[in-house]
Amino acid sequence: MRTTMRSARWQGIGSVGLVETPPPQAGPLDVVLDVGACGICGSDVHAFAEGAWISAGDPMGHEFAGTVSAVGDRVSAFVVGDRVAVNPMGPCGSCAQCTGGSSNLCANPAHSSFGGLGDQVLVARAESGARLFRLPDTMSFEEGAFLEPLSVAVRAVRCADPDPGSPIVVAGLGSIEQCVVRVLRALGATDVVGIDVSAPRLRVAASTGIDVLDARDGDVTAAVLARWGTSGSPYQPGSGNVATFFECSGAQPMITTATAVTRAGGTVALTGLSGHRPAVDLDTVVQKELRLRGTFAYTGDDATEAFRLLLDGEVDVAPLVTHRIPLSRVAEAFAAQHATDGSVKVVVLPDRP
Repeated sequence: MRTTMRSARWQGIGSVGLVETPPPQAGPLDVVLDVGACGICGSDVHAFAEGAWISAGDPMGHEFAGTVSAVGDRVSAFVVGDRVAVNPMGPCGSCAQCTGGSSNLCANPAHSSFGGLGDQVLVARAESGARLFRLPDTMSFEEGAFLEPLSVAVRAVRCADPDPGSPIVVAGLGSIEQCVVRVLRALGATDVVGIDVSAPRLRVAASTGIDVLDARDGDVTAAVLARWGTSGSPYQPGSGNVATFFECSGAQPMITTATAVTRAGGTVALTGLSGHRPAVDLDTVVQKELRLRGTFAYTGDDATEAFRLLLDGEVDVAPLVTHRIPLSRVAEAFAAQHATDGSVKVVVLPDRP
């Protein structure tokens, strides 16, 4: 039995290190996992590089899958040895947001299921909602670790509710946005353009059959207008013709492009965290009656749909993994994920014996 374990903790801007901690103990409703794979999320990178949404000593990692190593005495659906993917959002189920159907905005979530960048992790309230999904033998831990970002993508697409036959843009092609592209393709979307500045991310997105634009190569707004033409509306002549624009980068130039190229009555879905407060052209939003829709995290239903897409093979996430780095080199993993021009998804794996 373990007496200590390693856990990746934020130590300050640009610094993540492993610390020895007592292993987690499962309460009556909880399970403990031996982590089999954990992805590094864009929000993890913001925390690492900018100190956003984190305090010194906080554990890191929320995109993980693993093997059940201990179960609470009131857990009946899972047993030691089960291989599972994890929905780390643990809503309380009783606050106004949860009872109103927005459990992704829960006022009292169980954050103890964060800390997947470690040898073990506790998943609280393991049987409440859609927390754990049993992996078939054909699904790897790496694929299971994509449940979380794919759930974010499912929610973003569901909230935007795009017409699959209309012009769609996805700006920012990190791992969540790559999942957005794959969910759109699974829905039958055919007229999609992805935008980024990272050559590896552009290549991976293009492999799904969509067209891509490198924002470093010229005027992106002009390129989008040239592709789909312009539309008119009161006070906004010569506007763009995009029906749905997924703004996932959080970058000011893309936010400006989004409101400019989206047609009157169209949707701008905001899914990317920026770590700052970008400007939005509200006159254009008002005069074109744009539907400006923020999307955050996911509900248990979104996670269930994400797992179905993985299970049925409708979404293939394996090509997104560009780096596999052992936990003992977790600082290197963060540096690799931060270097956007050289990575798509960095996955941290257990050290080999």
